[in-house]
Amino acid sequence: MAQALPLFDRSELDAIRRQREHLQRLLKRGGVDAHSRIRREQKLAILTARQIEIERRLGMGERNA
Repeated sequence: MAQALPLFDRSELDAIRRQREHLQRLLKRGGVDAHSRIRREQKLAILTARQIEIERRLGMGERNA
């Protein structure tokens, strides 16, 4: 069952996921200079950290074992 999330957090989380997917596709495709690739990797790392932070705050990252 989907967990109900605050609207602001949900929309922010969705936007971060879309940005991460886009950057991952660009990195996978390649064909850019090293500076651009490094900048994309750094942006991806920042977005990943933000996503983890939001999921942790909302309790989504926990496993129920």
